[in-house]
Amino acid sequence: MSLLHYSMDGEYELSLSAWGEGILDDSTLFHSMRSNYVFSAFRQQHGRDPRDISLVVEDSSACGYCFTGISTDFLEKLETLKELVLPDPVTHLDMTPALEHILKSNDTLIRGSFGSFAQRFAAENGLHFRPADYVFTRYMYEPVQEGTTMTLVFRRDGRVQVREDISSPGSSAGSTLGGTFWYDLPTDFFRTQTAEEIAEHFRAVIYDKTIADGKLAVFLQKAKNQGYFTGAN
Repeated sequence: MSLLHYSMDGEYELSLSAWGEGILDDSTLFHSMRSNYVFSAFRQQHGRDPRDISLVVEDSSACGYCFTGISTDFLEKLETLKELVLPDPVTHLDMTPALEHILKSNDTLIRGSFGSFAQRFAAENGLHFRPADYVFTRYMYEPVQEGTTMTLVFRRDGRVQVREDISSPGSSAGSTLGGTFWYDLPTDFFRTQTAEEIAEHFRAVIYDKTIADGKLAVFLQKAKNQGYFTGAN
């Protein structure tokens, strides 16, 4: 069974996040998570349909499962789809006249990793592409089981930020060991800054882990080679 979560307080009026495997479709979701239920909840709160929608198909491949596709019927129900984030395991979408109309009329932003199907799909259909949010460092401080995750976040309005998420067993109780911290980057950071210059904003141990992992440096090089859309959408 697949999961579809929704929120109404993000960058888009309706933000959807899906976890599961196989093909994402209403028939694979719990009844309380199907698109008709989500739209009904939105209408109850706002008295109308959402003006813009984001669908993030989460990359859960590290857990051994992930969606490999999305049914066209499901996508066609998202008539105001403005953002579609695809993980690497999704390698095909069936294009219909109705879906093409939705994507083109909304100037839907396609997001994914560099060199992925998502990027090719955007190019083939004349749609804007932007990288998906990118986790470049994970660190665990074993003595207190404090975990840190560093993520490049690409905002709808073109801003780029680094999000530092710190979690510990006491975080939920308000421990000062947990929290989320933000660092702003220039939109052309991939042209003007090195991994070392970006990592200077971080704690020493996170700086060292970021440079040792090398994922941020690899991302910067790919971004320089390919470029990406950074304007508002």
